[in-house]
Amino acid sequence: MPSPSPSPPPAPPIPATPGRRASAFQTIFTDALTHTIKTCNYQNFASCFPTPAQHCPGFLYKLWSQLLGAFEARAKAEFETILLERNVVPNLNALDSLIAEARKRKARAPSSQPPPAPPHTLPPPALLLAHLHPHLSHTQSQLNASLQTIQSQNALLSTTIQAQREEIANLLKGLEEVVGDLGGAVEGLRGEGEGVEGLGREAERLDGEVRAVPG
Repeated sequence: MPSPSPSPPPAPPIPATPGRRASAFQTIFTDALTHTIKTCNYQNFASCFPTPAQHCPGFLYKLWSQLLGAFEARAKAEFETILLERNVVPNLNALDSLIAEARKRKARAPSSQPPPAPPHTLPPPALLLAHLHPHLSHTQSQLNASLQTIQSQNALLSTTIQAQREEIANLLKGLEEVVGDLGGAVEGLRGEGEGVEGLGREAERLDGEVRAVPG
């Protein structure tokens, strides 16, 4: 019996520390938020409320600071929530690992082989088959397992049917022997009946001869 193939080594754990792409993504968010905050400065805010800015600038400045602080804190909190809920950092780290592994494989590949075609240059049927290949492989494995099960059941049914046929043949053979024995017994009874009838006729003849003798 062939030994089972060794299982593939487990994938290395994905670090939770932001990698290159995760750090760049966080930097983009921070820069965008900073730019938004700088755009909403006090001069622009006060220009929208000229009367309070003229009569109570201190109150308006305090209100602007509180609104801007609350906006910045809420934006950062929601961004962190999205990072956690969507597993952004682990997914981007996994993408970094995949790209690094692809570059290593590309570097180890023989230079004589032509480089693989970029995915965007492949025809639609090839892309469709590439996406369907895992599902089709899984379905084919299930069908092969079902086919093997059905073949085993058919072999068992064939053996059972053959045994039943042999049993029926033996029963028919025994029945034919019983019918033959019954036929012999009937022939014997017929022979015995003819002998009895002959004796009866002989007795009647002798009785007639005796009666014919004058007394």
